Amino acid sequence: MLHPESLFIPFMILLPNLLFFIYPPRNMSGQPSSSMIFSVAEGIGRIGALIVPIFYVVHVEQGYELMSLIIMMLSLLLYYGCWCRYYWGRREYRLLFQPFLGIPVPLAISPVIYSLAASVVLHSILLFIISIVFAAGHILNSLKEWRRIKQ
Repeated sequence: MLHPESLFIPFMILLPNLLFFIYPPRNMSGQPSSSMIFSVAEGIGRIGALIVPIFYVVHVEQGYELMSLIIMMLSLLLYYGCWCRYYWGRREYRLLFQPFLGIPVPLAISPVIYSLAASVVLHSILLFIISIVFAAGHILNSLKEWRRIKQ
């Protein structure tokens, strides 16, 4: 059974990314460095995190579900804050990877935390596994790119 209301979960993460395609980064030096294996994991995780929620109902009746929803909101707040920093910073490429509040590659870590917390709210082991795959690709590729930019 499909649950279209659950599409709200991936939509909230996709929203700033839509602006990214309209307003691409400036001062991008060279080609981004990424690992083929990590890129495949990132792609599989990204697609899965967008599709899987539609098959699950959101549950916020228990304390742990409420805590997961709060974690989702906090990670989304961090995510949007970093996107605002990017846009207010004149779309400088380095801002996509630069640490924020001591968090390395926050635009990679925050959607992973969001997705992991969503797996709890949705009671989805499949989304949890997909989130781990996404984390392996997205965070490691972002860290690699941040190291390249810093040099």
